[in-house]
Amino acid sequence: MNERRAQRSQDPYRALCLQLEHSRTHGALEAVVVAIDNGLLVAGAGDESLCEALGAVAPLVDESRFEGAMPRALDGQNIDVRTMRLEGEMLYVASAGHRPADVWLQRSINGVRRILGRRLDRN
Repeated sequence: MNERRAQRSQDPYRALCLQLEHSRTHGALEAVVVAIDNGLLVAGAGDESLCEALGAVAPLVDESRFEGAMPRALDGQNIDVRTMRLEGEMLYVASAGHRPADVWLQRSINGVRRILGRRLDRN
């Protein structure tokens, strides 16, 4: 079988980071993150301060009525957020960059489902 992923890890956190980094690099994005409802970062790829800021606002930006100020680290960035449910929990997959990220966010969501779903199946 031909393995298409050049890097992989059995550790779920490391696997998530590798998957997000793949989306970030190939999508020419500044950051891609997975966050939970309260804005805490689950995993991210990109500059640490940018990832933390993006994770913090992802649940807020997902709500169409958000009118708050963005953290300085996100100034000038195009922010895209998608939601997904996994085992009843809401996760936010978000990107920051200077171009649309639809394809890469969907690939990230698929990767999160594959990686975390595999881990949940083992428990």
